Amino acid sequence: MHKTILAFFLALPVVVQAANYGTCLLDKLPGTANDVAANAIVQVCLAENPGGIQAVAQGSGRGWFSHKSGAECTAKLAADTRSNRAAALIRQACVKLYDEPNFFDQFDPPAQPAR
Repeated sequence: MHKTILAFFLALPVVVQAANYGTCLLDKLPGTANDVAANAIVQVCLAENPGGIQAVAQGSGRGWFSHKSGAECTAKLAADTRSNRAAALIRQACVKLYDEPNFFDQFDPPAQPAR
């Protein structure tokens, strides 16, 4: 019984984390060989997560078993990615998910929609 409960709680962060644009990119982009494929992956991830990278909370991927920083994540996941576009998107997602939030961001006014 205790093992079942422990397994549930260990799996929970993975289930919760898997539902955003950043994790979609990190699941699908590593190893991408060309920019056309990278752009198609972006379209798929945006269709599944319409808010895009702006909807991902800064540092939301951080945890005990996660990457320590956006740089570490990028180094690991973009190393074998030949597409420069895919590598840049991996970096963007890694920084958003694994770099600590900036304390001063909480004082920024909300973004105004473009006119």
